[in-house]
Amino acid sequence: MSNAVTYDIDMPEVCFDSAGFLLKNPNRGLRGETYITLGENLRAYPGDNEEPYTRAERLIEKYAADSPTVFQAYVYLCDYASKQLDGLAFAQLEKFFKLFEKHGIRLLLRFAYATESQPDVPYETAQVHLTQLKKWFDENERLIEKVLFCMQTGIIGFWGEGHSYKKFKRRHVKDVIGDVCRLAPAGIYSQVRTYSMLRKIPAEYAAQVGIHDDYITGNTAHKWAFVKSTQKKRYTKVLNHARFTVNDGEMPWGRAYLDDKKSKGHCDDFDGIAVLKQVQAYFLTTFSLEHNYREDDGKQYSMEKWKSVYLSYADCVKHKISANPALFKDANGGEIKLSVFDILRYHLGYQLAVKDLYTTGNELFFGLTNYGFAPPLTFDYFAAVFRDKSGKEIEVPFKNYNKNALLSGKTITFKAEIPQGYAPAGLKMETKKGSGIGARFANESIFANAVQYFK
Repeated sequence: MSNAVTYDIDMPEVCFDSAGFLLKNPNRGLRGETYITLGENLRAYPGDNEEPYTRAERLIEKYAADSPTVFQAYVYLCDYASKQLDGLAFAQLEKFFKLFEKHGIRLLLRFAYATESQPDVPYETAQVHLTQLKKWFDENERLIEKVLFCMQTGIIGFWGEGHSYKKFKRRHVKDVIGDVCRLAPAGIYSQVRTYSMLRKIPAEYAAQVGIHDDYITGNTAHKWAFVKSTQKKRYTKVLNHARFTVNDGEMPWGRAYLDDKKSKGHCDDFDGIAVLKQVQAYFLTTFSLEHNYREDDGKQYSMEKWKSVYLSYADCVKHKISANPALFKDANGGEIKLSVFDILRYHLGYQLAVKDLYTTGNELFFGLTNYGFAPPLTFDYFAAVFRDKSGKEIEVPFKNYNKNALLSGKTITFKAEIPQGYAPAGLKMETKKGSGIGARFANESIFANAVQYFK
């Protein structure tokens, strides 16, 4: 017996006036940044005395209007350089995680030791700490699942960026990358800062480790970039790798001098279009709003200035910048321009739109287009939701869902058989089935319990 019924379903695409909810999508977008230094002398950054929980709350409030769903968190272990982590450290770490859980913010997590004034540690010390942390991660599985978005290898050198190290031995770089990958629960990606580190990723974790470029300027040939575009073979290799990994980036502080040289002036006015192109080339999922935006009261840095630089959709096409054409329309269907700032924050990571939704006979059909800069790599589960007359819902996973295939600008067609006695109700994309961490599509309809319902 066939469900030979045509169902009245629709999911109109959003225009810019109603698209604000997309900024609240998890595991993507402009992200915050904060620190905690564990131990008896609890503080935020090792070189100051700011209380870390107060700092985190302050920054969450400061950037609330920008809707960050991710914060980069540096966890400094320098006060344990000569001893094992203790109950105090783990209690502080748990409180830190629960603070972000309360706010619905997930963490891009980096453990580190060294700063400009704080020495690094040998691998053997880090290995002991990582073994302890692995046990804590396993014992706090639910909290980790709710809060941890992605890892960064960290550990090595200044700020855990993998350079300027002394006590750490180069031969252990590969070891510590593997240790951090093992620390991350299944499905959690990691990142490294340099090309030399990328080359040392253990083969079994290659697909799990992306990049973070902490010196994005719009100049892809800059000497401090992850890899210089002038090194064409390396550059192509990095981009081909990054398209299937979770990647992050930040600009230098707006108050800083370019190349750390006063003669080159402040880093407060980078070309927004050039940065957009670099962000897209790296397939970035997250990008720092704490760097080069409004970190200093009364100062205008690059991203703040980009709010006054506008592009049309045709301009984006000309510059080969991926963008959703529906966002370049207002509520009345009129053509509008978007600021470079808005183009950046709406298109970081994934931005998925349901297209051409219809039913025929007993089948549901639609296309899913990704307008974002990166595929939805942290979402392993995608299903159609059906409802019977009593209101009972069931989920039917799409067998052809391949998160890697939803690259920027790609459209994938899906179909599902409508179960007897049920009608199409909506779509559900989660990090994993039952996690409750769901992606909302760039369509106008009700979203609840990680389900986006058809109109």
